[in-house]
Amino acid sequence: MFYILAPNSNKHMSDSLGSDEDHVDRRKVLVLGLDGATFELLEPMAKEGRIPTLARLMDGGARGVLESTLPPVTIPAWISMMTGKNPGRLGLYDLLKRVEYGVEPNESCFKESNPVWRTLNQYGLKTGMLNLPGTYPPDEVDGFMVTGMMTPSTSSPYAHPTELRSELNSVHEYEIDVPPWNVTDQDQLVKDIYRVTQKRGDAAEYLIGEFPCDFYMIVFTASDRMHHYMWHKEDLVEEYWEELDRVLARLLDLFGEETTVFVVSDHGFGTLERTFFVNEWLRTKGYLRVRRQMTKRVLVRLDRAVEGLYRFLGEKKLISVIGNFLYTLLGFGRLQKAIYGYLSNVHLESRVNWRRTKAFSCVHTPHFGQIYLNMEGKMRDGCVSEDEREELTESIIKELENLPASWTGATPKIEIHRGEDLYNGAHLDEAPNIVFIMDEGRCEIDAKVGEGRLFAKGAPLSGWTGTHTRDGVFIAHGPLIKEGFRVEKASIVDVAPTILQMFGIAPGDDMDGRILDEIFREGVVFPKREILGLSDEKDELEGLDDEEKALIEARLRKLGYIS
Repeated sequence: MFYILAPNSNKHMSDSLGSDEDHVDRRKVLVLGLDGATFELLEPMAKEGRIPTLARLMDGGARGVLESTLPPVTIPAWISMMTGKNPGRLGLYDLLKRVEYGVEPNESCFKESNPVWRTLNQYGLKTGMLNLPGTYPPDEVDGFMVTGMMTPSTSSPYAHPTELRSELNSVHEYEIDVPPWNVTDQDQLVKDIYRVTQKRGDAAEYLIGEFPCDFYMIVFTASDRMHHYMWHKEDLVEEYWEELDRVLARLLDLFGEETTVFVVSDHGFGTLERTFFVNEWLRTKGYLRVRRQMTKRVLVRLDRAVEGLYRFLGEKKLISVIGNFLYTLLGFGRLQKAIYGYLSNVHLESRVNWRRTKAFSCVHTPHFGQIYLNMEGKMRDGCVSEDEREELTESIIKELENLPASWTGATPKIEIHRGEDLYNGAHLDEAPNIVFIMDEGRCEIDAKVGEGRLFAKGAPLSGWTGTHTRDGVFIAHGPLIKEGFRVEKASIVDVAPTILQMFGIAPGDDMDGRILDEIFREGVVFPKREILGLSDEKDELEGLDDEEKALIEARLRKLGYIS
């Protein structure tokens, strides 16, 4: 990419851009995605000299909090980041999408959008993406793509070019994510997290060497897994970030000083203190009706017995042994379908009397509250008329605002939004009617029915001790970036238009984000780049089959993302 300095640019900037008389230079952009990174953790470690790579990027560049989507979950967050669009334009409101009263994995998350790499390819720029969630199945990019979270397994066609998959599998023994079986065995989980992180770094080094590109995006998701399960163990978390910092240093050594580096996270992290059972609350208020009580009590006992057995096997370090045995006996597809069939459907769909239910929450990721109205004409057993909609919405909001004290004795702090106020776009009708956060995310929202209680200490179902917050990180470093600059009010949808600006490409009219012009040094001009005249029509991507959906659902559930 060619950058030009305006005539009044200072000498320091001129020297940094090169010695030729026109001050013209060709540059690359590298985006490092660090899942769940938060300044609450990084800034103190940087001051102590424990993460020198990230400290150098922060001190020598621009940084600030990057506000995530609501909810601040992997999907839609990464998708909004790479498209510059809010969830209402994307039709993505969670890792899972609502289908009637149930859920299934989002598939082809970038199908209806125009992510950064497609635009860059249209302008003749080569792109390389590794481990970006939601990219499965891979685009046929000019460069390379190795898909990330939401990929069924390493047996799936997860890479482009297609021959890249066999290279990664056979030579690098590539892993898409931390194995889901070991989340109850903390010693093994930590070993898995380190191993997967090293493999991600090794794969990134190989791909950067093999595929010269103008734009790279490398995402590390193991940090999120570490935070969820080990947030209460500060030393373990900090030691992991020291290791990740060393991996990042190896990658940065592959690029010259002229490279612009962005460090971004899809959300932040904080302490998980308690869980709120939203459907139980809706039931106590008469908005949700369950089937016969006797059936419910039997199912609750069965649930807790199975969950208790799972925890016990994990503590005894037997869960991975049994999981591998069942995998060999049944095959992965059958095993995952069996797990999902138990853990999803009986928890909600088969327990609710839908013809008498006015409002409910789906079995989404448990971080944040999403309430749907059971609307006539829109849902299978809808019983809420359009005339009732506003009054019912207002009634639920008022009841939420007056929630009783939790198990701590403290009245929960609650932030409530109407879906139509939060989102806009062609998919607004698919949005939850009410979205809410409790205690700034420290209280998780769980959709399980039959608990017989409104609050529980910690996260009894997932075992998490850390949870998502909206405060992600944004760091920019390079010769065109101001040094020591604090970015204010940056949104996750601002990342895509800012990247396009680096290549002299105007953001699309349908983008909700803005260019973060304030991070660039004075006098920097980005000459407009001409499109190559390539078609902007996207190839029709095949959807997931039932077995692939089951693989994804069960993996998410074992990692604690589905309750």
